[in-house]
Amino acid sequence: MPTYFLTGANRGIGLEIVRQLSQDGSNNVIAAVRSKKGDVAELKELATKGNVHIIECDVSSTDSISSLEFRVAEILSKTGENLNYLFNVAGINATSSDTSLSIDPVSLQNHMNTNVLGPAKIVETLRQYLARGAVVMNMTSGLASMTVAKDMPKCCTYSISKAAQNMLTLHQARDLRRNHAIVICMDPGWVKTRMGGKGAMVEPQVSIEGMLEVVRGLKKDDSGKFYRFDGSQVPW
Repeated sequence: MPTYFLTGANRGIGLEIVRQLSQDGSNNVIAAVRSKKGDVAELKELATKGNVHIIECDVSSTDSISSLEFRVAEILSKTGENLNYLFNVAGINATSSDTSLSIDPVSLQNHMNTNVLGPAKIVETLRQYLARGAVVMNMTSGLASMTVAKDMPKCCTYSISKAAQNMLTLHQARDLRRNHAIVICMDPGWVKTRMGGKGAMVEPQVSIEGMLEVVRGLKKDDSGKFYRFDGSQVPW
């Protein structure tokens, strides 16, 4: 029974990941949300299938992440399994109209806390529960690619934080070698979600089907790479 952990599970890309995974009763899904008091109706409906476990984790709060270990350990103790997949999905793009000439210090700090420090601390906290050969996927963006960003200079604060997350991924890939874990960046494409906004072109179902196919086919030598949902590699 493969066990998955993901953040940002109550909407958009995260919710679609849970939806697809929950269709297979052999999957065990630990779905983390910022608050169970939020918009979690659809997620709760998926949880009625019995293989989805909803827990709270605010990725922007180190205090919240520090208590994550106990919540996850409790679930894993019942299944007798470790984590085969860890997906850092939750992220923010709160000031998308900013430029390099209008960066707000508070916004930049919030983006770094959520998009970089959060995934770092989640992996640090849960690394002892990673199964041998586990996959860690950090959800990034094409805008984090220096090559892509030259032709698409937008969402400055967001793209800076995601570029930092890409560097985090490279360090995690190196530091988790002794765990035999595979760590990658994943660009889901411009997905039609609330965060994707106007102009998005990729259906959530298509993006997630592609991503799951990619992560399930990864090998040890793929650790530290930057992928797109269709399996192609993205230039740094």
